[in-house]
Amino acid sequence: MKNFKSINKDIKQIQTNDIYNLINSKISLRKNISRHKTVEFLKYIFTYAKKNNIVSYNVFDEIKLPKIIYTTRNIWSEQEINKYLPLLKKFKYYDMMYLVLETGLRKGEVCALTWDCVDFEQNILTVDKSYIICGDFSGITLPKTTSSVRQIVLLDKSIEILKQLYKNKISKYVFPNPNNINIPVNPNVVSANFKRFLRRHNIKKIRFHDLRHIHATLLLNKNINYKILSKRLGHSNVSFTLQTYTHVIPEHEIQLFKNLSRIF
Repeated sequence: MKNFKSINKDIKQIQTNDIYNLINSKISLRKNISRHKTVEFLKYIFTYAKKNNIVSYNVFDEIKLPKIIYTTRNIWSEQEINKYLPLLKKFKYYDMMYLVLETGLRKGEVCALTWDCVDFEQNILTVDKSYIICGDFSGITLPKTTSSVRQIVLLDKSIEILKQLYKNKISKYVFPNPNNINIPVNPNVVSANFKRFLRRHNIKKIRFHDLRHIHATLLLNKNINYKILSKRLGHSNVSFTLQTYTHVIPEHEIQLFKNLSRIF
């Protein structure tokens, strides 16, 4: 990976202090959440290296960062979604966008989605892999955590979209790369196209990943059970879900669940 060139060591020789120095020198000006994301991506690389006996241990198992501080997110309201949807149908990756809006899938998860993970009989989608891009590395890996491996109940519109795509499928991937159907579409390409489309059509700016947050926010506004939402999103625990969506959940309920989390 090009980010490790500054360390100038073989991957087998990289130690915890090397990683901390890299983080402090290369990412110190980034937002706290970006630092965590960078570490998570790098950890994928070392997990792969450990699994394939390239390194004897995963140095990232020892890496810790300050807790992420979440702020109110700039997302679309339900009224704005209804306003934008007719225009968004012209978006190249509209089907993917709408699927994320109704499932809360992460960008890498939806890009890596294969047809064997879609159960049309039970109307269930299985999440068991993700498309990761970090530096010079890109490829299909396991999801970010064990809790990210999950099953999601599909809503009617998502089922309709998937069935239509299945009729015209040309790849094992639900959203194949148009230049090579043997690999999925690149998540960064999707994000870039989404950003340009919003700007071109004067639509309120959000990230493609924010569609996942919109999904969660809409469900919370419909009083969905917190545990069900946490499982649907693939979060490690309910407390993390509550912390992430403090802008939607009443403070007294957040505190209540934090206290309950200490019991289990």
